[in-house]
Amino acid sequence: MKRRIIFITLSSLVLFLTVHDRVAAQNKKPSQAMRQFVERQQQLFEKFDREVSEGKAQSYEWDARVEMLRRSAAESAAGFRISDWQGEELLALATLYQVAELYGSAADAFKVIIKSNPNVKTPVRLDIRASYARALLETNRLEETEKVLDEMSHETEGNPAVLASRIALYKDLAIALRDRGQLEQAADQAKIGYDIADAANRGAMNASRLRDTTLRDQFTLAAMYVAIEERLRKEKEAEKFNKLVVGYDFEKQPGLRSFYESELAVARMTGTPAPDLVTSEWLDGQPKSPGELRGKVVLLDFWAMWCSPCIAAFPHFRDFQSKYGSKGFEIIGVTRFYGRSDREEDLSREKELKSLREYKSKHQLSYPFAVGKMDDVTNEERYSVISLPTVILIDRRGNVRYVKRGVGEYNKLERQIARLIDE
Repeated sequence: MKRRIIFITLSSLVLFLTVHDRVAAQNKKPSQAMRQFVERQQQLFEKFDREVSEGKAQSYEWDARVEMLRRSAAESAAGFRISDWQGEELLALATLYQVAELYGSAADAFKVIIKSNPNVKTPVRLDIRASYARALLETNRLEETEKVLDEMSHETEGNPAVLASRIALYKDLAIALRDRGQLEQAADQAKIGYDIADAANRGAMNASRLRDTTLRDQFTLAAMYVAIEERLRKEKEAEKFNKLVVGYDFEKQPGLRSFYESELAVARMTGTPAPDLVTSEWLDGQPKSPGELRGKVVLLDFWAMWCSPCIAAFPHFRDFQSKYGSKGFEIIGVTRFYGRSDREEDLSREKELKSLREYKSKHQLSYPFAVGKMDDVTNEERYSVISLPTVILIDRRGNVRYVKRGVGEYNKLERQIARLIDE
């Protein structure tokens, strides 16, 4: 079962927590709070695995459990001050901030660690710098992130976890720079990240369990580079690089070719006007085109009644609507007639409409549904939807700005919404 682990494994921190004795539940030091967090997380893993195997929980519910851990970490971190700690204790506090997604405080703590410990051995130094870069990136300090990544590039380290972190950072930095309109810099970072990923996947990452993740990041970086070069009217460079990527040996993993093609379609769509929706029916709303929604931040949720993981997003969408509805934010659920629901097969159009209304009421979804025709995949093709659920964010100018596939990372999605609302 794939699930998101929210603590960061820093070599020196793990060693520190391993060699020290267990302490009382009273948190007097960051290391104690961090150790207790790790223990709670392990207990949650074990309990959740049992419940899934016994049919008492669904795998897509994991993200909601993780949110409880994040809040617990935030409460523990709130009792400490950076200035009170140093060495391994400050490293534990920085990591606690990171898992609590208090990225501003995490960046401040990691900065002190790096400045006060210049002679830390290379593997640990790179690990800490990667965590520092992540904290900077999450607080939108892109120039500083770029500088830290550049400093890391002067050191060689074959640790797969560190390499995977660096590659993911280049991917997210390129996305952030692109969204800010800094296309030349975005293309540069995407190309650097691609080259690092390509070398890693042919070498140090070849036998790592992280290889699948880094391969996908590699082709996401490639897709971004091609799309940005096209936007910069560097068609020859884009075509040459695209041929290089398409010439990659996909025989061992043929699914990667379709993944690259879908990522390229998304990269080309991002920043361009949102396509019109083709609908057969609207539930609880009037037909609206992206043009009519200009001036609002719009979330399109591509889903289906039979898609059980889609349910995981509903509590978050209700929360987003409550927080941002008065600030020019709107949600539209996009589905189509499938001839079935979450409980029944071979439904007529009228019965499926009735099921949609009942489903909408059951999950307390007050936003409208745009329902497409049976077997009509026009909307999916226009928005490069290859799996459910998929979320599309559209900015106030009517341009596609963010695409999210699958469940999880709803805090990150909310940060994207907040940024678009503030633009």
